[in-house]
Amino acid sequence: MDQSITPDRPDQQIAEVVAAERETLSPECRASPGRLEALLAPDFHEFGASGGELGFAGTAALVAAATDPGGEPIMVENMRGWLLADGLVMLKYTSANGDRRAHRTSLWRRTAPGSWQIFHHQGTITAR
Repeated sequence: MDQSITPDRPDQQIAEVVAAERETLSPECRASPGRLEALLAPDFHEFGASGGELGFAGTAALVAAATDPGGEPIMVENMRGWLLADGLVMLKYTSANGDRRAHRTSLWRRTAPGSWQIFHHQGTITAR
């Protein structure tokens, strides 16, 4: 069988998406609109923990304006992923940014071997 057409293993796809999600949470990525924008799909949509909705246009610049590149990274707890279909991964985790905690869900789509873009994200504030 030709290995070039074999889908990636589920654990490999999930690991690639976990790495991409962690990149989006790093201060270096968040402070760089171009770097963050490369990880956002053109049809990106977010229901933010703030209660607002965001789309692709302007999101990376908005995040960069609110990010200190030398600041503390967003802390992540209990990140886990599910392969929903080949090239489609859902992540769930809890983030802590200062004293603000949120449950988060992200949907990622593979755009090329080893390359992923986030097309949906939701954050819900939690006290726990």
